[in-house]
Amino acid sequence: MDRLLRNNNVVKMVALFLAISLWFVVNGGETSPSTPQYKRAVETYRISEVSLTAQMDENRLAIVKMPKTVTVELKGTPASLNQNINPADYEVFVDLRNYNKGTWMVPVISTGFPRDLAVRVIPEKVEVVLEEKQMVEKEVTPQFIGTIAPGYSIGEAIVKPKKVHVTLPESKIKDIGQVQVTVNVEGAKDLIEQTVPLRLLDRHGNPMEAEINPAVVEIRVPVTSPYKQLPIKLSFINSPPPGVSIDSIRLVTDKITVYGPVEVIDKMNFYPGPQIDLSAFTENRFLQMKVPLLPNVVKTEPDFIELEIKVSTSEEQIFENVPISITGVGEGLRASITRPEDGRMNLTLQGTAKKIAELSPEDVELYVDVSNLPPGNHEVPVHMNLPTFVTSKEGTDALRAIVRIERAE
Repeated sequence: MDRLLRNNNVVKMVALFLAISLWFVVNGGETSPSTPQYKRAVETYRISEVSLTAQMDENRLAIVKMPKTVTVELKGTPASLNQNINPADYEVFVDLRNYNKGTWMVPVISTGFPRDLAVRVIPEKVEVVLEEKQMVEKEVTPQFIGTIAPGYSIGEAIVKPKKVHVTLPESKIKDIGQVQVTVNVEGAKDLIEQTVPLRLLDRHGNPMEAEINPAVVEIRVPVTSPYKQLPIKLSFINSPPPGVSIDSIRLVTDKITVYGPVEVIDKMNFYPGPQIDLSAFTENRFLQMKVPLLPNVVKTEPDFIELEIKVSTSEEQIFENVPISITGVGEGLRASITRPEDGRMNLTLQGTAKKIAELSPEDVELYVDVSNLPPGNHEVPVHMNLPTFVTSKEGTDALRAIVRIERAE
């Protein structure tokens, strides 16, 4: 044994064995249950009343029922939750593009939240009721509020267009009451010309949500007396060249401010604009024209107006037995048409193919104005109220009627 211990190689091997044994004693055991385990803190944050949107075919379907908002629950570390989460960066929606009409439980999808956050939408599914859309045509009904100035009179309102298309879910069609345009005439002393939004009312007079096309109409309410800011009224001479009809003439600036003596401008309902020769247009044009200066008018602002003129190929259609109405009958009087005997006329109307195709008998109006005429027989011109740039082949000068005015018994 002594001899073995004196051998250096043996001593080295024993030392190596002891070192290895000691290492296993220190490191070979399992981790003590009492060893601390460190975990990252997780917090929860909720965003209430998050807007819920829908991706869908809006031309075909309408949402009848769906929650407007949901709650979004976010989980993550405090550092993650302290990020600047902007509502413009995320979206919560339902994908309805593959759904047809009916009642569905649809999963709610979220996108745009930071990736290091766990996102849960509450509820995860929502009930959605879809219906097919339907379109109906409705006439626009003017509604006046307020009282015009004492001593002034209000005439019959002219609405353009007279009819509009209303689109809404099929179950709501039966509830439609009227499409209404509201004009405030309180204290009015001059002509009212407005572009006014439409609203749809149900049979009980309550507003309904719907798509209305067009959403606004032009309304002209005659009131005796002028104003300083006046609409421009263009005048037209001649007719378009054969085979050509005016599709549209758009005024870039449709109102001007007129400066002059009160006794002059207070007699105007509109300001006459440049005279436009329709025979000069065979193709689309863009014009800049000088506003004429009337006697005693100091200036107008602006003094030039711009017009965009579009033309198309002309077509014709005959309307038979169009009735003639009478306006302007004085108090205590009555009036009747004696010629033509039946109070009707035939008209040949011209216009672009699209305008002619959209014409209906309700779009064609003939009337005579007997304002300030005394009792007796009077030959008066027959006026036409036609859709814009639809003309009569007979011409306005050729249409005359005889009206008999009598005292009412």
